[in-house]
Amino acid sequence: MLWALIAAIVAVFVGVFVLRPRVAGLYKGDFQGVKTEAVVGPIVTLAVFLTAFVVAQATLTFQRTNQAVSQEAASVELLYENAGLLPDGAGDELQASAICYARSISNLEFPALAEGRTSPETEWWAGQFNAQVPEVLDGPGSVVGQIVSLNRQQTEARASRLFDAQPNLPVLTLTMLVIAIVGVLTVITTLAVPDMRRRVLISLALLLAVLLGGTLFLIEQLEEPFNGVIRVQPTAVVNAQARMESRLPDGEVLPCDDQGSPVNPEAQALAARGETPLVICSDVPFPPFASEDATSSSPSGYTGFDIDLAQSIANSSDRTLVVVDEPFDQILDAVRVGVCDAAVSAVTITPERAEQVDFSQPYLEVGQSLVVRSEQGTVASLADLSPRTVGVQAGTTGERFVEANRPAGLRILDYPSTEDQFAALRSGQVTGIVLDSPVADVAVADDPGLRVAVGFDTDEQYGIAVARDNAETLAVIERGLEQARADGTLDGLRQRYLGPAANGS
Repeated sequence: MLWALIAAIVAVFVGVFVLRPRVAGLYKGDFQGVKTEAVVGPIVTLAVFLTAFVVAQATLTFQRTNQAVSQEAASVELLYENAGLLPDGAGDELQASAICYARSISNLEFPALAEGRTSPETEWWAGQFNAQVPEVLDGPGSVVGQIVSLNRQQTEARASRLFDAQPNLPVLTLTMLVIAIVGVLTVITTLAVPDMRRRVLISLALLLAVLLGGTLFLIEQLEEPFNGVIRVQPTAVVNAQARMESRLPDGEVLPCDDQGSPVNPEAQALAARGETPLVICSDVPFPPFASEDATSSSPSGYTGFDIDLAQSIANSSDRTLVVVDEPFDQILDAVRVGVCDAAVSAVTITPERAEQVDFSQPYLEVGQSLVVRSEQGTVASLADLSPRTVGVQAGTTGERFVEANRPAGLRILDYPSTEDQFAALRSGQVTGIVLDSPVADVAVADDPGLRVAVGFDTDEQYGIAVARDNAETLAVIERGLEQARADGTLDGLRQRYLGPAANGS
């Protein structure tokens, strides 16, 4: 807001040297100019009271933010301690996430808040808490109750901290204040009594400009506790992090680096042995694209169209493939924060996703299919479902297609995976499900109780997603895809997993 102070000073000189000489004709009759003492007194009084009010409000915001940071640090540390009480190492992942969360706050999120944004890494670890806490609900009741409560407190404290990090004064309010300051200074310097010496007028007006502009600058600074004059420090979080790390067993490998950015322990171990890993995220199971390898013949422990394609790319670049199982609705976030180098999981290239990540060249063209139970009557469209309930997988293009083509009265139910979609269809919870055509075709071929009612030509293309700043990995993937096309690997995978009718690009 230094520009407000500059604008006020410029207004002084414009009024004195530009406007004042042009209004000489106004000083006649009853108008003998504006007496500055009649204006300065109220303005100074107003500025003093306004400054006192803003300082008081900023102090309250500062104290509230500091309290939220302290509560957040205490909640995470207690969550760490309670997770250690769970039997058979059930809380190990929670403890690791607690340390990584604390690291990311002090090293990544506080600097990000100073720039007016949040840290995707901290957001990731907060999401890990939400995913890991339900996994320990079968533990001792008192401990689990504490963990659930602490997770809620941590979430609420972070929400409060993020709220206070945002400017509270609307831009319009600040703009009106600047206009008012510039207007007052311009009037004073232009219409002050004509016998006032120029240097006296300039000195007085500059004093007012500094007072009013400085007050506005103070307002802007004090309302932003992470980058203003009064700045909240992550001291409580740093101390909690140090105490948690002091209780770590010797040799414990955390799923994050010293800054709190996610890393893959398996990839770290490979790198320590001199191997170069290629870490991919995939939603497993998602046949025919990704499944666990029951035969243990796959080096990664997984198999499927996407997994085998990723293995081919890894082989072509002399890298060791590491597969991370991630829910589809979190898979792009996992790429962005560095959990994996790339997402190879039947990810359709869309403009919205392309704003978050970079995509390789397309490697497969697909559409959407509506699957129903075999006994269902004639179904040629979503409108023909009776009763009108359809299941979709959250975060997918199938969900978007149904929402965009939703007939009146259709009820849409979201499911976290295709397994849940098919379970809901078989149990009668929904009348039909919409999903990618290759997945539907494979599932129906193995289940005579289901059939594809109708296919939708949506002109979708699968691509491999990488982080926006990871040009090296994107180049490796592009070269691997070109080689897979050239040596027939891609065509062979289509034949093996999708059948001769598969359409690829």
